[in-house]
Amino acid sequence: MDKKYFIIIAIFFINLIGLTSIIFNIKDFFVPELLVLLLFLISAVIITYNLYNQRRAAWIMALLFFAAYFINITFLYFYSQNQALFVLLMLTTIIGLIMSIENIKGKIRPRSEYEREIMHEAEELTKAEKHLEGEIPDIIVEELKPSKHFVETRVKKPKKRKIAGKPIKRYIASRKGVNYHEPKCRWARKILPKRKIIFKSKKEAEEDGLKPCKCVK
Repeated sequence: MDKKYFIIIAIFFINLIGLTSIIFNIKDFFVPELLVLLLFLISAVIITYNLYNQRRAAWIMALLFFAAYFINITFLYFYSQNQALFVLLMLTTIIGLIMSIENIKGKIRPRSEYEREIMHEAEELTKAEKHLEGEIPDIIVEELKPSKHFVETRVKKPKKRKIAGKPIKRYIASRKGVNYHEPKCRWARKILPKRKIIFKSKKEAEEDGLKPCKCVK
């Protein structure tokens, strides 16, 4: 389990115990603050459950919890006699706010330029395929048997000779991309034909300023 999970639980525990201590030491607003404490307790349980299941909205809920707690504890400052406890609760609340904001930023981190380019090319390829499916009608091909005369008089073509040696390995890249790929790479298959560049060797691709993809061995 992530360390952040246990830190947040510890902050919830300190804040709820501290708020309970402050409420039972004041006479004014006792009943309303008791209800507020109950709401904070229920919220802390829900947030802890969502954090355990690694749900995306958990840190947003935590941010709202600490923001509301900060406002409430600031209000109670004028009625609290324990200044040391107030300072401790303020510090833990600020730590909780910072952790929530940092984790929310991490969840919505923007994609890299290369990933955006690949996703854009994939979308264009999908649109092109749908367009071709709508434009090209279905063609029915009938099987035609060759005539007897053709079978008897056909000229046998000489068999192609296989040339010994290793096959030429090629690499593929996009005109706007920063990486080159092997033909079997899933990213290479998503590159549109009009943007496709073929290299005969790694050296040729790297001389063009490209970097090898993870698929290149």
